[in-house]
Amino acid sequence: MSDFATLVRVSRLYYELGETQEAIAALVGVTRPQVSRLLKEARAQGVVEIRVVDRSAIESSAGEALRARFGLRAVHVAPTLDGPPELTRRRVGRLAGEVLRSEIRDGMVVGIGDGASVSAVADELGTGAGANVGAAGAGAGAQVDATVVPLCGGFWRAGAGDEPYRRIGGAFGASVQALHAPGLLDDANVRDALCAHAGVRSVIDLWARLDVALFGIGGPSWSEASVGRAAMAEISAGKAVGEVLIAPFAIDGRLVGDSLRQRTVAFDARGLSSVSLAIGVAEGSAKVVPILGALRGHFLNVLVTDVRTAEAVLNLASEAAT
Repeated sequence: MSDFATLVRVSRLYYELGETQEAIAALVGVTRPQVSRLLKEARAQGVVEIRVVDRSAIESSAGEALRARFGLRAVHVAPTLDGPPELTRRRVGRLAGEVLRSEIRDGMVVGIGDGASVSAVADELGTGAGANVGAAGAGAGAQVDATVVPLCGGFWRAGAGDEPYRRIGGAFGASVQALHAPGLLDDANVRDALCAHAGVRSVIDLWARLDVALFGIGGPSWSEASVGRAAMAEISAGKAVGEVLIAPFAIDGRLVGDSLRQRTVAFDARGLSSVSLAIGVAEGSAKVVPILGALRGHFLNVLVTDVRTAEAVLNLASEAAT
């Protein structure tokens, strides 16, 4: 790691005086690639803070309207970025990371769900999301004496790499407790026996003490092959439009698929309304209907999404009310 004075000097030459990296290399006595690395390190260490001011952005009142309409603690809305959906997902993930960083405290039990949106939160926390949050929260790189646990077993997990809860826990330097169980089992009796195991039970006991839950709001992703014929018929009959923590729900917020719930190793979505801070993260046109159903089901009290999605959810809610 470079000394602080060098980082400040290089940063001032580049950002304040407008010197080229080649000129800075000559002045400091390093190579041009080293200057590039020093500038990157300066940003990582908080010597340089870059803020983008988009004066062309249109402010949306949808976030506040959704908060008031559904009695939420807060709605945090990120800009919708043109281009691949991944860009907006990353921006929403960064915002959700900032929200989590501003709220997490020593001694808390924090539950983390799974899915693409939560994975984006983990990715962005790993790159320094929330570096400029006020002193009330945990600043970038701050260690928090909290306990992070997964909110469901590994059934929904796909791909390689650490699960989001591990990466989020690592970003805060928190204690991480793993759940060594699948998310969905073939039989309710097997599920009950597994949940009685001391290692699994230790996580379930922590669920009863949750201070914060952060989870994605998923769209329809079930199939007969994944959940079984009987459960699929139940989900279809219930007209499920989305899911939270492997729990399907209808557009009116009603949970469906009782038999499926009896086979899952996951925090019971019916208990989310009792969690002090339940943060739902979702974005994109495919999530508009699921978000509305989740709001009606009172599964979250904080929503993190993007402008375009928030406006579409509000419009859909307004249309349904007429």
